[in-house]
Amino acid sequence: MVCIFSPQKQMGRPKKRRREGEVGEATKLQQNACCTITTIDDPSTYNDFGIITPPQFQESSSFVNDMGFADANTLSQHMGSTDASGLSPISNIDLQRDPAIDPSLWDDSFLPAPIVDQPGQETLAPCTCLAAMYLTISELQSVQSFHFPQVVIPLRKAMGVLSDLIHCPQCPKDNFSAIQNVASIAALCKAIVERFNKVLLVIDAEAERLEQTGEKKPYRIGDNSAALQRLHTGTLDCPLGFDIEIGAQDYKRIAKMALKTEVYGNGSNPRPLLQLIKEAEDRQQRWHEDAEMNCVERAHMFGKQTPEGAKKSCHALGSEHIRMMIDRLKWE
Repeated sequence: MVCIFSPQKQMGRPKKRRREGEVGEATKLQQNACCTITTIDDPSTYNDFGIITPPQFQESSSFVNDMGFADANTLSQHMGSTDASGLSPISNIDLQRDPAIDPSLWDDSFLPAPIVDQPGQETLAPCTCLAAMYLTISELQSVQSFHFPQVVIPLRKAMGVLSDLIHCPQCPKDNFSAIQNVASIAALCKAIVERFNKVLLVIDAEAERLEQTGEKKPYRIGDNSAALQRLHTGTLDCPLGFDIEIGAQDYKRIAKMALKTEVYGNGSNPRPLLQLIKEAEDRQQRWHEDAEMNCVERAHMFGKQTPEGAKKSCHALGSEHIRMMIDRLKWE
């Protein structure tokens, strides 16, 4: 069956025929409209913003009345008013294809070809490790008080972000993100160690102040053995807690002893700093031994990986330098 419709033939109901008298009146109105539009198109009738000035708008209003409309508002409703963006309704006219016409009759040669994903091409989601490292270092830089124990809160938060960087599953998939990940770990580790050193200096200064003034620090202690865990209430009035006052040297020793567990472990922090550094070293060792990680792109920058080189520590991580910084911290 052959379709008889085409873009040249208008579909739908035919227009109603006009009477002889109506044809003459319509022709006269069209001529008057052409004359008026020609006058409005004169550049002198526009102001600096390209709109009709009030006098010409009044003349166009008289023309509207001659056409049989009630007023200019009626014409505005008939033709459509501008929206909030300043566009007339004609700008919203759908210039796409007429749905009533057979799509097979249209020429699609001018349309852009659809984008098709290449087979085997994996789309990687953006990794947030670099942004997380930047925000964490900014928070460490903006710490206002380094007094123990409240300073432990931002330090533990930073070590939590460090753990996320080490165990990120997205960074190893791309060479660029892998390089930035290692650099971020090294930068954040050194920033955390520097903050620990700052806290130790503040503890020394506070102990010296207590020594000079003779003041004592109020502290609360308790037995935290496993056999007595069920008796602890976790409140300030816990029956297993005792309020004591400690002098300068006792405060210095207890504060540094508690802070040391945040780095070396055996305390309440499940992710001490040295444990995270060891996890980063082990991860780098796995990366060096992984054949998929040693791609051609990486070999162009760092050279071909050898079994002997894979056993060496990662130069980019620089864990030896970080450990040296930790070893020089004053815990006495």
